[in-house]
Amino acid sequence: MASTINEQTAIEEIGPGQFRSMFNPGRMGNAKPIAYGGCTLGVATRAAYMAVPPTHHLYSLVGHYHGPATTTEKLVCTVYNTRSTKSFSTRRVVVQQAQPISSKSNSGTGAGQQMQLRTCMELIADFHVEEPAAPRMTYSAPPSRPYAGPSDQSETPAVLESALSATEAAIVERSREVFALNERFFQTRPCREGVAAQNLNGLLRDRPTTQDALPLTDRTSAEWLRNREPDLRTPADQAAALAFCLDGGLSFLPLSLDHAWLDEVSACSSLDFAMRLMDPHPDFNRWHLRERKTVAGGAGRTYSEGRMWDEEGNLIAIMSQQSIMRPNPEKKEKPSRL
Repeated sequence: MASTINEQTAIEEIGPGQFRSMFNPGRMGNAKPIAYGGCTLGVATRAAYMAVPPTHHLYSLVGHYHGPATTTEKLVCTVYNTRSTKSFSTRRVVVQQAQPISSKSNSGTGAGQQMQLRTCMELIADFHVEEPAAPRMTYSAPPSRPYAGPSDQSETPAVLESALSATEAAIVERSREVFALNERFFQTRPCREGVAAQNLNGLLRDRPTTQDALPLTDRTSAEWLRNREPDLRTPADQAAALAFCLDGGLSFLPLSLDHAWLDEVSACSSLDFAMRLMDPHPDFNRWHLRERKTVAGGAGRTYSEGRMWDEEGNLIAIMSQQSIMRPNPEKKEKPSRL
C-alpha cells in the first residue's frame, strides 16, 4: 500500500518503452475492488514523462478509459513515440493490467487461474518547451463564486459541524472508508460555500444546501488541497499528482450536486478525460483550490469539469470528463398468481 501520492504514481522501467507501477492501484468511491481511475491516470502520466526530454513540459493529456482496473495487480504502461520536434513531443500511452480470463470453465480465483493483459486506458500526452508569453496574453478565469481561503476553512465538511442522526452518523463513517485514499495523500479543506461540504457529496441527500435554488449547471463544489508530504520535486511528480487529484469525483458529481448518490443509478464511471495544464511549473506541495461543476447530461452520459487554481488565483489546470450515467432498471410488477 502506497503511503504518499508520489509512491502511488511511481513506476519502474521493465523494458524499452515499458513501465510498471511500483504499487497496486488503490480504491476510492467504490465498495468493490475496482481501482480509482486517478491511479491509472497518474501512473500513465509518469510513464509519458519518462520518454520526453526534460526541457519539454506536459500541457495536454487526453484519452479514454477502456475498462476498470482492479486493486489486485500492478499496472503496465507501454509508451509510443508519436512526435518529437524541437518544440513539441507527443507520446501515446497504453495502460494494461493482468486480469482473469472470464469463462464458465475458469471462474475461480485460485493460483491456477489463467490471466491475460487487458487494456484499461489509452491516452495521448503532449509536451511543449516553455516559451515567453505574448504581450497581454497572461490571464485566467476566476472560480465561479468566491471561496474563503484555506486558513479560513475547516478540515471538517460544514455539514458535520451540525447535529447528526444515528443514520447520518453511520453514513459519515462509511464515507470515510470510501474516500480514505484521498485523505491518505492530501490535506483537504472542503469549502463551506460548496455543495459537497453541505451534503457530504450527496451522501446526506436530505440536507439542504445554499445552492438548491440554482440550476444544476450553476451549482459547484470546491475544496482546498495540497500534498501531505512535500515530496513532489520533479515536473513528472507534480503532473501525476494533479492528474490523480483532478480525476476525483467528476463521474458522480451531477448526483452529489442534486442530493443523490450512486445507489440511484446502475452505472456511473468516467469514459474519457482531457487535462490541460496552463502552468509549466505547478507546485502541488502548496494549497490549491479545486472547483467542480457539471455542464451537460443526456443520452446516458454526463459532462463535468474540474478546475484548479493556486492561492494567487492563477488557473493551473482543467480536467473535463464524459461519464456513463445509466439509470436503474425499472422494477417490473410481479404477475398475479390468481
